[in-house]
Amino acid sequence: MHKKSALFLRVSALILMAYALSFIVYPQLLGELVGFTHMNPNTLVEVTAFYGGLELGIAIFLLWSAAREERLYFALMMVFFVFMAAGLARLFGVIRFGFEGPSQPVVTVLEIGWGFLSYWLAGKIHSD
Repeated sequence: MHKKSALFLRVSALILMAYALSFIVYPQLLGELVGFTHMNPNTLVEVTAFYGGLELGIAIFLLWSAAREERLYFALMMVFFVFMAAGLARLFGVIRFGFEGPSQPVVTVLEIGWGFLSYWLAGKIHSD
């Protein structure tokens, strides 16, 4: 189960890294994806820092964690908490504000599902 958990963390890191680097290089992409219409310098800095820098930091942490068995459990739990929080907040937003097209409900299910998968893997690690 340790190899599967490490692979899960590496895949998670690669996904986050792809988003992070995209938003660092081209922060306007977030506006194009979700429909932001006003991009001032503060908006671009925020997207670069939060969607770029924070996601990159999480990705690097996951890669670092995947390299050692004793780090797997805590990294899996971090993925659980981060993705569940994002998914549940997104669900709250969908319920509160609605949505256009299927992307928001689909991403909500993916985030919550990814969180549960991480929790399941953490449980397997913890029970070993």
